[in-house]
Amino acid sequence: MTVLRLTDDGGASERRVPATERVLDHILAEMDAGRLAAGSRVNAARIATTLQLSAAPVREALSVLAGRGVLDLLPDRGAVMRPFSAAEVVQLWELIAPIAAVGVQLAAQAIATGADPAPLSQRFAAICEDPLGAGPLDFILRLNEWHAVANELGGNPFVAVILDRLGVAYWDRYLVQLIDVAANVEGYVANYRRMHEAVIAGDGRAAAAIVLYHAEWSSGLVNAADTARQARKGRRGRHATN
Repeated sequence: MTVLRLTDDGGASERRVPATERVLDHILAEMDAGRLAAGSRVNAARIATTLQLSAAPVREALSVLAGRGVLDLLPDRGAVMRPFSAAEVVQLWELIAPIAAVGVQLAAQAIATGADPAPLSQRFAAICEDPLGAGPLDFILRLNEWHAVANELGGNPFVAVILDRLGVAYWDRYLVQLIDVAANVEGYVANYRRMHEAVIAGDGRAAAAIVLYHAEWSSGLVNAADTARQARKGRRGRHATN
């Protein structure tokens, strides 16, 4: 399959989209539409029919997601979306944060030696402009886009590869279900403002430290929300037995 993309001069060029990538994008879209949630069975035959693909790329995509921990391949049920607990999200943060810190540190070094910061500044402007206008997930994805540009500036392709292998795009879908992004959006913007300013100033050490701080802050939000959720469950359980 080919799709058109705009070039810098306003024209269009063709870019081939591998079949496996189409399946991965489709699964993300199904998650966003609420048709695939934690514990849901992934119907491989239906995906193949919907995308007009053979079974092979669908199986390959499901194997990729199983390797990233996004779903489980069960002998009796096929592919099932794997639920992420609050504790597991925090554990993921423990891995993601140091890698993201490397990305911003390299970006700061690149800017300090003459790299153009304009693309990164454009992404930061998008973070600040009506943060929740399109919803919590869109806001979180804007943060990811900022990191993607920072990683590209930094010049080490393995940063993006490792983050992709960790399934960050899928993890974000669970994150917005675990915390109240809207209630904490000012904190997000403040953290990224400090992060962005440090990168633009070429201060990689400060930028990396802010990434690690932000990870601890985010983990605290996840843990606090989970504690409140468990307390509500406990109250409902007590009321049910009274």
